[in-house]
Amino acid sequence: MIRIMLVDDHKTMLWGLEKLIEGGGSDLQLVGTANNNDTALQQASVLKPDVIVLDLDLEGRSSIEILPQLLRENEGVRVMILSGNRDQGLLTQAVKLGARGVVSKEAPAEVVLNGIRSVHRGETCLDPTLMNALLGQLSTPAKADPEAARIASLTPKERKIVAVVVEGNGAPNKELASRLFIAEPTLRNNLTTIYQKLGVANRLELYVYATKHGMTSAA
Repeated sequence: MIRIMLVDDHKTMLWGLEKLIEGGGSDLQLVGTANNNDTALQQASVLKPDVIVLDLDLEGRSSIEILPQLLRENEGVRVMILSGNRDQGLLTQAVKLGARGVVSKEAPAEVVLNGIRSVHRGETCLDPTLMNALLGQLSTPAKADPEAARIASLTPKERKIVAVVVEGNGAPNKELASRLFIAEPTLRNNLTTIYQKLGVANRLELYVYATKHGMTSAA
């Protein structure tokens, strides 16, 4: 059962989302709602949801302000942004701060529901219409010498892990570890080292970096 909390300041939208979750499948359970930043923080600490579906604009304030605190104070919770805001800079910032998914409010109901399930599994879920622009925002122009040195610092094993992450395209760590024939905690430790060496913050940024620099094979 996936315990879900909805955060949106539009009553009609919130009502629609409640009905969507309630009829979305036996694996989904709506545990509560909130309509502003303060209430979202309070409710999350009480309800302990698995997934928070979060609008970016809440009563004139950006929920980006509370995203780090939501994740820090609620261990294991995952956040999926569901917003009509198309500001690529803001959406990119949300991902960098820890949001695991970005889905447009214009997306079909099944896309929203499957996005919740994907985020709960630990996968990255991005609206296809936002993917290219979002990756473009995360990418930075390559600086040949520094980047070559960073890439060269990776061991063959780490290069293999990077290649499998790119090939997996959002697959959960458990699946990637299985492909690599290593334990999941070992994979997490290796990823932490790789992030430090390449100067990236998470798997999405690693995917962007590796794709940009042609690190799609272990060779």
